[in-house]
Parts: sequence; structure tokens; C-alpha cells
Amino acid sequence: MKVLITGGSGQLASYLFEEMSAEHDVTGVDIRRPAHQPAMGRVTMADIRDLGAMTEAAKGCEVIVHTAAQVSVQRSTEDPSGDADTNVMGTISVLRAAAAAGVRKVVYISSAAVYGDPQRVPVDETHPLSPKSFYGASKLCGEHYTGAAGSTLGLEWVVIRPFNFYSPRADPTSPYSGVITKFAQAVKDDRPLRIEGDGLQTRDFLHARDVARMVSLAASSDVTGETFNCGSGRGTSIKELADAFSRIFPEKVAVEHAPPSHVRHQGFGGPDGQGRAPVGVPDQHRSGRRATRLLPVITGCSRS
Repeated sequence: MKVLITGGSGQLASYLFEEMSAEHDVTGVDIRRPAHQPAMGRVTMADIRDLGAMTEAAKGCEVIVHTAAQVSVQRSTEDPSGDADTNVMGTISVLRAAAAAGVRKVVYISSAAVYGDPQRVPVDETHPLSPKSFYGASKLCGEHYTGAAGSTLGLEWVVIRPFNFYSPRADPTSPYSGVITKFAQAVKDDRPLRIEGDGLQTRDFLHARDVARMVSLAASSDVTGETFNCGSGRGTSIKELADAFSRIFPEKVAVEHAPPSHVRHQGFGGPDGQGRAPVGVPDQHRSGRRATRLLPVITGCSRS
């Protein structure tokens, strides 16, 4: 099976190349050159908003995994039009290109941000959708267009909503990196761990490799017209995460508190009301591995 990954130079895509390349012919498109070895030589420079370029890249592909996105809540607040241009118009372009190129299926990588503040936990797929940020709104809009492409363009589709994934391949210098990556880099730089508010807000953490495993199963399965959470099903507070770093590095870790940000996506995911495991994902692929998987980053080792 030939697979095209949008956002092919990203963190998640690098694990998708590793996960899928043994059995499939996998290529990618991005506006940035890849920094991770698994994507080297496999990514073509193309903007997802360029319909012609996307149609050309999708020729001969059976599946598109659409990971490309503007992913910063802060940036979406500063430039909501730019956020929508990438996350909404870019997604429409990908869907149109898929149909024009004869692609069978699109796997759309959404976000748990579509839920907004949890009304109950765990947050399953039946939870009300009430995004609190422009980013969450644009990702939800992309979900709707993906579903509409099923009936309008005849595409098979699956939506995946990852919670907070991380890996040593996340860019610690980016202001948009997740809290685990930021904490790991702070420890490495001998800086205090910065907690917004009281630290009791919870996140559902899982490794990017686990997300890639679930996406790969969704791409190769016969499942279509379904939406799945991708998370560990277990909440961890930011304070608990900081405490874990303190136990691992008792001589290095200090904590400082800052005022809470205006938008906070929190809570943790779980299976839907039927108790099903998404797309047949085994339990070990739904469990977060948390801070211990980032020890190579903190200590300067090269394990990926």
C-alpha cells in the first residue's frame, strides 16, 4: 500500500515512517525539510494549501495520513486567520487532492483540544465538543470537512484525536513544545520547572510512537467513518509530573509557579461508552510512558 503523510517532517511523522515503512511504501510532503532520520529522503517540499502540488504528490497513493497543521494555541489566538488558513483551508485542499488523485482513505489527525474543558472524565468520544481556543475550533472544523468528504467526495475516512503526546524528537527550543519536553529541557539547562497556576490541571500523556501505532492500524484497517481518541486513559497533573522529575533528579529540580494561562486544555481520554479499544489497539499501545522516556534527552544521549 502506498501512503502519503502530510507534515512529513514532523515529530509524529518520523514515527509513522518507522511504523509503516516495513509493510508500506511511505512518502511525505512538508514545507520544512526533515530533521529526523526516518524521514530523510522521503519528503517532498509542498504546501498542503497548494491543490496542484498535493494532487501530484497523492497520485498512486491509497491512503493519506494528514498530520500537517498549525498546532499552537497561542499562535492561533494571535493569528486566527492564519490558523484557519492552514488547519481548515489546508485540510480542504488535502481532501480535494485525495479525491482528484483517486486516494481511497484519509486519516485525519485532530486533537483533544476539540473537547475544550472536560465536563466529565475520562473524556470519551461521546463527550460534548466545545473548543475553547481558535486552534481547537479549526481542528474541529477540519473533522467536519473530513466527514463531509465521505459523503460528498466518496472518501473513506478516520479521525484520530490524540491527547498530549511527546518524544525525544520534540523540539525543546520551540515555544510550542509540550510540557514534558519543556520540563526535560529545563532540567538539562539547570532551570526551574515552570508551573502555571497550582499545577493540579491534568493531562493525558502518551509517547508519539504509540500514536503512530494507532494511526498505522487505522490506515491499514477496513474501519471508516469513525472517530477515535488516542490516549492512555489516565490523567497526570502537572504537579505530579514535576514531582516525577524531582524524584529522578533530586539535586537538579526546582519549581516556580506562574499565573495560569487563559486557555487550558485538560482532562484525560478513554474509550467510548462501549468500552472498546480504538481500532484494535492493544492496551500497551494506549499507555503513556511519561518522563522516563525522555531521560536520553535530559542526559544528552542519542537514543530516539
